[in-house]
Amino acid sequence: MGLAHSSADGAVRPDFSPGGPAPSQNGGDGSASRQKSSRSSTTTCCTCWAWPQPKQGVRAQPAVRPKVHPRSGPAVVVVDPYSSGRFLLYELNPTMPIICVRSSLKLGAFFLRAYDTHKEYFAETVDFDNLAQVVARLQELPYDIVGVFPGCEPGVDLADQIAEALKMPSANGTELTTARKDKAAMQDRLRECGLPAAEQIRSSNLAELSAWAQSRAQWPLVAKPVGSSGSDGIFFCNGMEDLRAAHAEVVGKMNPNGQVNADIVLQEFLAGTEYIVDTVSYAGQHICCAIWVYTKRKGTPWNPTCIVSEGNRLLPASGEIQDQLVSYVFSVLTAVGLKYGPCHTEVMMTPRGPILVEVNARLHGLQGPHLIGLATGTSQQKYAVDAIVGGGRLITQQLEASRPGRWLYPMQRACLQMVLISPAEGFLMTSIVKVIEEMRLPSVVEVLPSVQKGQYLRQSCDLNTAAGYVLLVHESGTQLEQDVKRIRAAEDSGSLYKVSKTPLPNSPLPSPASMRASPISSPRLQSVEKVEQLMEDDDFDLGSSAFEMQLTPQAGTIPEKL
Repeated sequence: MGLAHSSADGAVRPDFSPGGPAPSQNGGDGSASRQKSSRSSTTTCCTCWAWPQPKQGVRAQPAVRPKVHPRSGPAVVVVDPYSSGRFLLYELNPTMPIICVRSSLKLGAFFLRAYDTHKEYFAETVDFDNLAQVVARLQELPYDIVGVFPGCEPGVDLADQIAEALKMPSANGTELTTARKDKAAMQDRLRECGLPAAEQIRSSNLAELSAWAQSRAQWPLVAKPVGSSGSDGIFFCNGMEDLRAAHAEVVGKMNPNGQVNADIVLQEFLAGTEYIVDTVSYAGQHICCAIWVYTKRKGTPWNPTCIVSEGNRLLPASGEIQDQLVSYVFSVLTAVGLKYGPCHTEVMMTPRGPILVEVNARLHGLQGPHLIGLATGTSQQKYAVDAIVGGGRLITQQLEASRPGRWLYPMQRACLQMVLISPAEGFLMTSIVKVIEEMRLPSVVEVLPSVQKGQYLRQSCDLNTAAGYVLLVHESGTQLEQDVKRIRAAEDSGSLYKVSKTPLPNSPLPSPASMRASPISSPRLQSVEKVEQLMEDDDFDLGSSAFEMQLTPQAGTIPEKL
């Protein structure tokens, strides 16, 4: 990470700059020794890892222009550097040129708009037509390509192909790419390797799907495309009518990855608690960077049958459940051939133990990497860079120092990605950001509203109708819980969501879809990292409404070594 800097209040604050100096041998976890700088707290750090001053309309991005490199020497390829792939750009840019490969220009606006935002980070851009064309173009460039990264989910497949074609030492190969991308194939692969997996059928034929569902006679079931990303096309089916609707909605339709859904996978509903395990792998060895648990609210006064996510919370690195999850996930990664790079694995802890929901061979989405850094002082993207182009030095240090056990990430601060749940419905009369800002809650880092003043707010029954998201980080878990209670109390009292039944003077004309509740409420539509995609699907500019608040650790409370 980077150097520490001192603020006007005398507190030493670590600089989590992705482009900071290499970690010290003593730190070993990606943190540098603590040194003081003459910069004051009014100086914005060069990356999003610093504690920013309160600003309206600011996303977590570097405050300085990207470094311009000579058109020669080592360089890296990042395929589809969108969503949380931007954190790879912040990590890589200070050290070497970045070549952007765009797998498709037919991706959702959520992905394509991110390219324009970060265009200055790219030394070159190559658009995919076919593999031979992309490889030939990369070989023509005046660089020595040393690694290939998937920036986000649509780029995973092509990144594997390019890395293999260029004979990268850190290539995962393409033999098991399908097991890392296809939601049905990954479950089949686990069964081949003797690991617990979800029961399922894959087909485009509604009659076959219906026959399988009727033979099981165990509802609900989960229907989803085999190769899409995020919450796209995932349905929670309580009966044959829901299954028919899911089939009609998914099969033959183009997904946000720019591909047509040829098949649908119908899986057993995994009852239990859902977790996320974020990892990085080097030479087939794995380290765990973060473990998250989802909390969900079953039923609300306005929709007794819905299941609404309340958010996901970062857990300590070790514990009875955490150890089971990590052991299972490491086995899953080995089974699907993930030897190098980051992974974001979703797992359900069921009565028969952990069962895979899906593997995502890329960084944690949305602000996940940012929050991991704030809460643990470690960086999933730094370890990813180490694995792909750094020879695994940092990961090897961690593994060797932790034997015979596994490396445990430090848990320095409590961390929660909170989903805002609105009981009100109507045209929003006050800014959600402003109301929460005026509450002056110590643990709030960022507020991401889904609805702006004047827009139509729906009662929350799923992720699509969430009122927004609040990111909270604090040294005190008690303080964080108090802040959550205050926000929930403001929701219940109506002070957070003051609405009008009639449009305001500045209200845009609402579409019919925006004024009706979601027809299907699915537990699998609750992954908080999907918020950006859902907002973009509604043509909503998150950047215009995000409010990032100052994180102010108390002097003397930050450990000397992160």
